[in-house]
Amino acid sequence: MKPRLGQLMTRKGGMYVAEALKRADATMETLREPSLVGIDDYIAAFDTLLASGLDGAGLLENLYARAGDIVSLSGAERNEAVQIAAWSLCNLLDEADSLTPSVLAGIKVHIATIKLLHRAPADPALQTPILQGLASVLEKHRGENAAQNAASRDD
Repeated sequence: MKPRLGQLMTRKGGMYVAEALKRADATMETLREPSLVGIDDYIAAFDTLLASGLDGAGLLENLYARAGDIVSLSGAERNEAVQIAAWSLCNLLDEADSLTPSVLAGIKVHIATIKLLHRAPADPALQTPILQGLASVLEKHRGENAAQNAASRDD
């Protein structure tokens, strides 16, 4: 004999949470490879943008858009490292006033990190120090911005 709740769910077209999660996982798996290919394309776009000769503001804006695109697709990765690295790049780009040599170096480090982590198996022992390094790059940039802002106020 089925419980009344099960019968009610069946009549109303509902399902148990476990079944809903199982179906969601199956759907995500079908979307996984196309999403990973999308990330491949956005990573290639980074290289194209860096070689494009765009002016500072245009380059920063386009890189930011591609990093945001990677964040939106990063659920397909088997770990969160790519999403964290792409968010960090978004923060760096968002906080950059201009395309200084320091900012450009930070951008290149972030892009290299995203390339390294993309499609890699989850390995916290490897990924944690890498992501901490990105956090250090971002903090260094913030320190430089604070120093520049303080110098501007003193002038």
